[in-house]
Amino acid sequence: MRSTDGRNYPWGEKADPNRANYDATSIGGTSPVGAFPGGACPYGLLDMSGNVWEWTRSEGYKEYPYKPDDGREDLSRKDVSRPLRGGSFDDNEDPLRCAFRYWLGPDRRYGRYGFRVMVSPLLLSQL
Repeated sequence: MRSTDGRNYPWGEKADPNRANYDATSIGGTSPVGAFPGGACPYGLLDMSGNVWEWTRSEGYKEYPYKPDDGREDLSRKDVSRPLRGGSFDDNEDPLRCAFRYWLGPDRRYGRYGFRVMVSPLLLSQL
């Protein structure tokens, strides 16, 4: 299932410092996952905007619509820029928008960049 409602932010149309950690919250650093429960997207995911920019595995900047067979998911290339999404704790509201992408080479490191670790509930039940 894919959301096609065209929302600007995971929670709706307007930026809101009660829904994400960005410059308007004045926290000035990262926050614990789940600290902004009102920022959940329609699928229940938290922290999709703000806190830290999240690296994606796609290669470079490819135009939409997304086509998984156009080479963007080729992980063998280590020398290409990879998109980041979501904005961070020290960005304004613009990079928090769902459609906003930024990209950097994989050798770039900074406290505003991170990644999301996903674990299947099925896998968790087996631990």
